[in-house]
Amino acid sequence: MFARLSRAILLMALVATLLVTGCTAEDEPAATGGDEPVELRAVRIGTLPTEDALPLWVAQGEGIFADLGLDEVEIITFQAAQERDAAFAAGAIDAYMGDIIAAAQMESSGIPVTISTIMLGATTAEGRFGIVAAPESGYNDMAALAGVPVGTSSGTIQEYVLDGLMASANVPADQVVKEDVNKVPVRFDLLMNGQIAAAALPEPLLSLAVFQGATLLADDLEGENISQTVLVFSDEYLVDLGGIETMDTVLQAWDAGVDIINADPDAWRDMLVEQARLPEPIKDTYRVNTYPLHQAPAQAEVDAVLAWMDSKGLLTETVTYENLVLLMP
Repeated sequence: MFARLSRAILLMALVATLLVTGCTAEDEPAATGGDEPVELRAVRIGTLPTEDALPLWVAQGEGIFADLGLDEVEIITFQAAQERDAAFAAGAIDAYMGDIIAAAQMESSGIPVTISTIMLGATTAEGRFGIVAAPESGYNDMAALAGVPVGTSSGTIQEYVLDGLMASANVPADQVVKEDVNKVPVRFDLLMNGQIAAAALPEPLLSLAVFQGATLLADDLEGENISQTVLVFSDEYLVDLGGIETMDTVLQAWDAGVDIINADPDAWRDMLVEQARLPEPIKDTYRVNTYPLHQAPAQAEVDAVLAWMDSKGLLTETVTYENLVLLMP
């Protein structure tokens, strides 16, 4: 109930802002409204040490936030999603890099959120999750994994991708066996030591596993687009004066960072090593992503995630696309 009420308040606030300005966010800079400027707010963004946040780090390092009038931006790196989520729920951060599953869980638990943009995964070519078999395991295709435990973390984007890739390979659902190993570095070590036969891994550990002898069985770079990371804002932050304008300015900074990276992705390898734990053995060969300009995830992609979550009993309250994605008038 609180989530729905907050969403209604947010939409009313947005409509009021647009009535005052007489324009959309695309027509004028977000920091202006009517005759008087709207003061931008300090914003704290939580992220993980992964490549998804690279445009934010570039925007900060290149002074783009300050150039746009946003002087107080703190990007806080958490070592685990659980720590990030706890900080967001406690109000210690105002926005975070996550995925649609994490956003829907927040919304369902009574902490209203808005997905402001895709960070990676606007197309299948961006970002990569995959399934690899342990070195010398003898598994060479997905069909061979029927009935074989695959390391993953339950209720996460990694399990969602695992289910999607298994379905694409026509492995019957009742033959998909999962072994819970929540910490990705631990899962990687178990795989490479032969203690689990196969694992679902995100980048860059997916590439590192293959580099060190694991067999890539499937990834999500082809077929349906089944994985997106997203930038999520607290609705409580957005309903306060200047919140929407600050979010819009962050998205402007994101786009500027994207333009810089996409012009020369390889120039940012050192930042990925420093900020995103790009492993030393593959730092010179790893394919640095290009990134999308800010855009909301498609309804079909969100609905597919929500249907999967509902089937797993991961939602305590019904969540819809409209609950998660702020639809601009």
